Amino acid sequence: MQNQIIKDQFNKQAENFANWWIGKKTEYLQAYFDFCGIQLTDRVLDVACGPGEFTLFIARRVSKAQGIDISDKEIEIANSLRKEFGLNNLGFECADVENLPCTDNSFSVVVSKSAFHHFVNSGIIFKEMIRCCETGGKISIQDIVAYTDHYVNDFFESFDKLVDISHNKTLSEKEFNRLYEENSIEKTGEFRLTVDLNVKEYLEHARQEQENSIKIRELMETGEKDKKLSGYLFRNNGELFFKRPVYLIIGRK
Repeated sequence: MQNQIIKDQFNKQAENFANWWIGKKTEYLQAYFDFCGIQLTDRVLDVACGPGEFTLFIARRVSKAQGIDISDKEIEIANSLRKEFGLNNLGFECADVENLPCTDNSFSVVVSKSAFHHFVNSGIIFKEMIRCCETGGKISIQDIVAYTDHYVNDFFESFDKLVDISHNKTLSEKEFNRLYEENSIEKTGEFRLTVDLNVKEYLEHARQEQENSIKIRELMETGEKDKKLSGYLFRNNGELFFKRPVYLIIGRK
């Protein structure tokens, strides 16, 4: 059921998501590339690649790049860009990431960027990432991460589920680390950062029904008056922003 919700929602919002500035920001793409320590000889699999921003970014810097996503509209956008850029070592495929269409041990680096908060069966998907990664290869996840304060986290979980109905659950650092520990993947690095996101722009990267738009406005009005949330919601030149923690983790198979 959740997989169909994800597919339907991202088909609706494919262009919105593809045009969101944060996915195109070269500084962030370069930082994740450097964090993963990707080399020219690497074969990289990008799981739940969306419109393929990261896959396209690394294609000229690796031996082979493959992106897989459940949304056929996102893959359509990615393939259009691949042809526009004339990249022959790069492929995109529409498929359910719980059953990756890849042979065992076929990639030296397997990544998933900004996607795990949509997944219900994150453990299954992580095992699939491991299966597709060669022994000695690297497996990395980059995603938003749960706020450490439960009250704050509950507020923003409500917000995210109204913004994008395909949002399932933001994992905590502990839950991300558990994926590695329980599958005997040695963690070799981690990184934390906080980004300031414009609420208006954040709403525009997804698609909401009118009912949800009203609920979001009411929730933000309540949030601005809440002293416990004052460190996470703020105004800049009249525009409302919120602080979002992000977590990067990498390990070796």
